Amino acid sequence: MQGTYDDAWPWSPRRGSDVSYFSSSSHPSDADDELDDKMSQADTVEREEFAGDGGSGRNSSSLSVYSYHSSVDGSAILRDIHGRTFNNTSDNYMLPADVAEHDRLDLQHEMLKKKRGGLFFAPQAVRRALAPRDGSRPSILDVGSGSGSWVIEMGRQFPHAEVVGLDLAPANLRSYRTPPSNCRFECDDANLGLLHYKGCFDVVNASCVSLGITNYRKFMDEVVEILRPGGVFLTVEGDMQIYDENYNPVSLANEGEPGFTYTVRLVGAILDAMRAKGPGIDAYPKIYDWLQDQGNVWRDIGQKFLYIHIGPWEDGMSAKDKQISELMRQDLLRLFQSAKPLLLSYGWFEETVDKWSAGAEEEFKILKNKYYVRWLSRWAIKPGQTT
Repeated sequence: MQGTYDDAWPWSPRRGSDVSYFSSSSHPSDADDELDDKMSQADTVEREEFAGDGGSGRNSSSLSVYSYHSSVDGSAILRDIHGRTFNNTSDNYMLPADVAEHDRLDLQHEMLKKKRGGLFFAPQAVRRALAPRDGSRPSILDVGSGSGSWVIEMGRQFPHAEVVGLDLAPANLRSYRTPPSNCRFECDDANLGLLHYKGCFDVVNASCVSLGITNYRKFMDEVVEILRPGGVFLTVEGDMQIYDENYNPVSLANEGEPGFTYTVRLVGAILDAMRAKGPGIDAYPKIYDWLQDQGNVWRDIGQKFLYIHIGPWEDGMSAKDKQISELMRQDLLRLFQSAKPLLLSYGWFEETVDKWSAGAEEEFKILKNKYYVRWLSRWAIKPGQTT
């Protein structure tokens, strides 16, 4: 299985001379040797060096690229943890990068698309930024592209634009959704910097990536730099907090205490384990304030909170809302499975994690709890207009 790509298009993540492209410097040398062995066997992996900017994407002469044409090509930058496949580049983002997780991300993508009524908020600003024009070709960057669904659909919706998906691990690109020729995927860690893309993009999307960003405030400053005049920054994050039917946060209770539910206990444990990996998980509530703090680098900013039912527990829900609520329920159930290696690595016993997961699944099945998940969408528009 292979997508269609323009191999000459020189989008390529920048690397310092002291950073291995294929593995984190925190990994032991035997892991590096294993990666080298895998690379020698991966005939389809491409590693290219570019001496100049080569066009729209490059502003540095010291660059390398690792582009891929299938999930097989990415085997060298993947690792197994407790039976699931993870990226082998960063220890901050510790959710899997396998087919099962990407299926969950596809489901989550569909849920958010239905709730928003499209692929993005601020549609007028996005379409204006991506309008066909003489000169530079409109370009889109999806940071943390995951399964690749948003990249592929944006590529189809804006066939005149270039769309780049950036992630720590390859998307599982399957034959039934071959990316259009204007889409390209790259493996890179955004924490290593994005300024080699300065002035290259008209839209930058960052969906559910705060967990993996070590300094989100710095990341936002870099987004300003890589956007062209009139460019749009889009971000959406799921709130790692369960809300009751009155939109109030549900307090965490331990088993045997009043108000205990397996759902809230499991989400709380996942949040603790994510916090132990880094500060990124606590960035999402602050993003709107940080956009304001950035000042006049933005012409306009906005936000919208989306409360999505966990299952169709409310009377009188429309068919659309019932469908969205079911997608939310399935998304969470799959998240609990995806987070199991994280919880085990954090120190929880497998029996405990399995008990919580089974209890939460039963609560979801019988709609015991009237719960919401809150999603926080923000956008910002850069002054000016690209000509």
